[in-house]
Amino acid sequence: MAALFARKAIAQTDTDNADRALAQAGLTREQLADPATLIPAERHFALFEALAEAERPQIAFHMRTSGSMRCEDFGPVGLTIKSAPTLRRSFERLDRYSRLYNPVSHFSLEERGEYSMWTRKSTAVTSDGFQLSNEAAFGTFVALWRDANGNDFSPAAVQFVHGPVGDPAPLEAYFRCPVRCGAEIDAIVINRSDLDRPNRIGDEHIWTFLSQHLAEIIGNTKSDLIDRRVVMQVAKNLSDGVPRLNDVASDLGMSHRTLQRRLADMGHSFQSLVDEARREAALKLVADGSHSLIEIAFLTGFAEQSSFTRAFKRWSGKTPRAYRGEARRNTAVGV
Repeated sequence: MAALFARKAIAQTDTDNADRALAQAGLTREQLADPATLIPAERHFALFEALAEAERPQIAFHMRTSGSMRCEDFGPVGLTIKSAPTLRRSFERLDRYSRLYNPVSHFSLEERGEYSMWTRKSTAVTSDGFQLSNEAAFGTFVALWRDANGNDFSPAAVQFVHGPVGDPAPLEAYFRCPVRCGAEIDAIVINRSDLDRPNRIGDEHIWTFLSQHLAEIIGNTKSDLIDRRVVMQVAKNLSDGVPRLNDVASDLGMSHRTLQRRLADMGHSFQSLVDEARREAALKLVADGSHSLIEIAFLTGFAEQSSFTRAFKRWSGKTPRAYRGEARRNTAVGV
């Protein structure tokens, strides 16, 4: 994780508590001096857990941390968000841009009826530090969108898979909307009409220039690409069954041990990316409507339609038929 988050977090508490938490997490202020430096994710989570000890149950340091963020803190990524003409344009390719600061999570924008959902997927970790970091990540996105679009921006709702870590009041005060724990997916729920609000200083020409610059940066960042290359390689072979780790590693020109290590460094496992490949393919094929559900089950590597239906409901919260019906209705009304 980028040291920026840890450095901002310790600034939200007194010196004694900050020093205690840093020592507990095995970090030093010198390690956090460069905000672009990446620190091990487990130490980042340990720091958040240690900082929370002094505030329980009214844990709010991570929301203060999020609230202190500005687009300028994130270099070209933040400036691209701020210069986009509308909030919707701020989201374009943000799923990839965010990897430069948080390589352990996968973010994406999903359209669901009258709402859009900025979702987060990651290898499951059960520590309080991970869950607080998860909440802070969403808080940071909201801070950047408010910086770009206006301080009156608020989500329709925020939801987390994990249970409550502390009192939810600080979260609801920060997000200014209902916050629910125990949900099926981590997501910031946004009214789709809010996505088309103009950003305060959006400029199409500057946004285009910065987007091209970021594309060059990401194109040269192998750690950002390896997980997507795995997903694409798996998806390409799903109709022949789920490919083996050894085969995918060979196709990518590396040993299976090297691939496992690089994925683990990003907080992924091979199995989690197999699941992601199946999810992406299934959602696209079901919404498209060109194939029967039995065919889609086969194309995504399932031996039985019942197994496919269970997996699809876990991915989308709906059965394949319900999801396809909603996609058709949205297309009919021009959504």
